[in-house]
Amino acid sequence: MFHYDYRTSRLSSLLINSRYLNPQHIYRTRSLPRSPLSASSGTDKSKRIEQTFDEFNESWLVYWNAYIELQNQLYESLKTAREVTWLGATDSAKMSEINAAQRQLFATMPRRLDYVPLGQINRSMDYALGKINELLAALFSEKEKCKRLEDAIDILTDKANKTKQELQSES
Repeated sequence: MFHYDYRTSRLSSLLINSRYLNPQHIYRTRSLPRSPLSASSGTDKSKRIEQTFDEFNESWLVYWNAYIELQNQLYESLKTAREVTWLGATDSAKMSEINAAQRQLFATMPRRLDYVPLGQINRSMDYALGKINELLAALFSEKEKCKRLEDAIDILTDKANKTKQELQSES
């Protein structure tokens, strides 16, 4: 469960509950100063904006956990599929060829994210709306890439099933 208290100056903790982790304190910080996004408006509007950001932060943690779970599964699937490709090596020359091709593929693989502390945050309305638009564009692109991944999973599943059938027919 995620909770961040924007209204007090006491220390607050961000907790993540994950299948892979026990709840952990990710960071401790003093509450953020009131945002100019909400300071100039009335108290009701300020509370609505704070609640909206609380809800956004909770949804971000749900996204984070799903992302990590998917990334871990993708790495496991990739590792296993890589091992299956080695089964096709009929001799040491073919094994060397497969290893060279895989080495090139793995060299192009993006690294997992490293945590980088945020610098100064521009808390203006225009900046906030711009960042939200960037996020929406990235999420749209991500959704399209997930569709491509689903197609690739279907193709690989089909080929794995065909390979399995061929191996079973040989035995």
